[in-house]
Amino acid sequence: MKRLLSIFCLLIGCLMLYADPKESEDAAMAALARIDVQIAQQQLRGDVEREGNARWQKMQTLKNYAFTQQQLEEADIQMEWFQSNNQWDYYYRTWQLKTNALSALGKLQLSLQETQRMLDDAKNRNNKLGRAMAYKQIGVIYLNMKQTEPAVEALQHYAELMKDEEDDFSSLSNIYYRMAKAYDYDKAYDRELQLTNKWLEFLHDKVGKVEKAEVRECYNSCYLARTAAFIGLEKLEDAKHALDTAVHHAHLVKTALSLHHCYKMQARYYLAKGEAATALLYTDSVRLTTKEKDDHIEEVRAQALVLLGQDAEAAQIYRRLYHEKDSVFGRDARLHLDELNTLFQLDELKTEQQRTKFLYILFTALLIVLTLLLLLFYGWRSAIRQKKVNEELRIANERAKASSKMKSEFIRNISHEIRTPLNIVSGFTQILTKPDIDLPEDEKTDLRERVTENTDRITGLVDRMLELSDASSEALIERNDQTNVVDIVSQAIDHSKIALLTRPRRNSELRQPVRDLSTLDNELPQGIKNADSTVVFEVNQVQMIHLRTNKIYAIRALAQLLDNAAKFTKEGSITLSMTYTDSKVCFSVEDTGIGIPADQTEHIFEEFVQLDSFADGTGIGLTIARSIAQRMGGNLWLDTSYKQGSRFVLELLRN
Repeated sequence: MKRLLSIFCLLIGCLMLYADPKESEDAAMAALARIDVQIAQQQLRGDVEREGNARWQKMQTLKNYAFTQQQLEEADIQMEWFQSNNQWDYYYRTWQLKTNALSALGKLQLSLQETQRMLDDAKNRNNKLGRAMAYKQIGVIYLNMKQTEPAVEALQHYAELMKDEEDDFSSLSNIYYRMAKAYDYDKAYDRELQLTNKWLEFLHDKVGKVEKAEVRECYNSCYLARTAAFIGLEKLEDAKHALDTAVHHAHLVKTALSLHHCYKMQARYYLAKGEAATALLYTDSVRLTTKEKDDHIEEVRAQALVLLGQDAEAAQIYRRLYHEKDSVFGRDARLHLDELNTLFQLDELKTEQQRTKFLYILFTALLIVLTLLLLLFYGWRSAIRQKKVNEELRIANERAKASSKMKSEFIRNISHEIRTPLNIVSGFTQILTKPDIDLPEDEKTDLRERVTENTDRITGLVDRMLELSDASSEALIERNDQTNVVDIVSQAIDHSKIALLTRPRRNSELRQPVRDLSTLDNELPQGIKNADSTVVFEVNQVQMIHLRTNKIYAIRALAQLLDNAAKFTKEGSITLSMTYTDSKVCFSVEDTGIGIPADQTEHIFEEFVQLDSFADGTGIGLTIARSIAQRMGGNLWLDTSYKQGSRFVLELLRN
């Protein structure tokens, strides 16, 4: 009873102090009205500088009170004025607020386009602040997409450009906040705490204890980040001290944005402390202070509901978050992310081109001098040979860099792909394993299917990583299994995904004395009978031929070729056939898919190579298949004489 009374009092207090949106909105409108009066007064006086300050103050006020839509509409008006009066610092800062508002409203594509325009404009005007603002926004967008490493890298670029700006402590403090948020997403709490230590030193050195609202906002953000780090490290007493300090500053500033962040952290703290009811109340306060969508606070709310036994509502939240997170790496999001990567690298590429041009000129001059010297000793032939060696080294270095980059991207994508289903499995499992769970049977079935689906996704990703490690090995594969071609073909079809994407042609044959097509067809996965598919799968000229090989690896290599054909064939047919001699057996898998350009014949067998960047997969399947074939004494190649699609030939030794 005492506990319920405490919770009720807390709710009443929160509602009385901060939950009156009308009062907060009235205060914001009054502040905006005062600023409009200042703007009008400075226009009459002709004081352009003070009028610019007032206009920028209006943009900041809209941001602080979380008037995102009004902030977006006002940005174009103020940007036009700043441009016409050559106030470029305020111009680019306002532009960055505009792109940030677009991102907050979920208009990621428009935000990307505005960031691109801002970066191009700043480069054309050679404006350092404009470039810095573009990098800042890139970091913000990466954070929204949970891409931690590139977000920190972009924000560090911003900090490097702005490090000499002595008066811009607020913007630099904001960068500390963004990087701390990135570490928090990644659960790197030790690094987050170290960053907040540097942040406090920065604030003490720059502003000390000046009693200004903008300074208090910086301290508020810093102590909120420290609270998050302490919660992650399970140091709840330190977290409470940091949280109390942050709340103290927020109550003195008392803007919607500062209160919003404090409520979020209080909900997180009380959840970690095990006081789910209090945490739930603070999530309600977050909703009252701002209308912006916040997935993180929704996750906290769902966890609190689970602890309170409100499983149905928690399941609904988890289901919505699952669909939203699962779509992050869908095709549209991948397009956005690719565009963002291009934007982020554009400025660096230009700098790199200038550096390369300088180095090329320097290298050419040295080469001329070296050539003249070599003419005295070795002649033109030695000079040409040296140049060729240098070129080979340059190409090898570029390939090494490209390989390293592709591996890094592979590891980053795999890490994220594993984390997403793990979060879903964890959330749904908490609900299903509660002894007093009371959900409809159809919802329970749906939850179990989601858990199974995401578990299978994790297993598949782990298998692919293990296969990649095995593919890089040069050890020979022992061929100790005496088997036959029909068994290899049957099991390769069973282990491949071709059954899910094609339907069999009933007149396809397996030429062997013991079993016929109907026998093989009965052993195929049931999904191969999918009558809705536009792709026909045929098995021709397969006979009961015996060979000595490693059965498991042979099945894996052939199954990979079938998977590859099914992935890139949208209509037409896929045909598996066989030829043999006394010494070897050749399996041919041909399809009517997209085909492969002649200049990519060998490139497709390299690690992480995908000619279609939007296709599913990791780009290592053909690498693994060729490695298996060669380590068993055979080979795998692309038959370039086939023009209707692609034809891969897998060669295995018989003896």
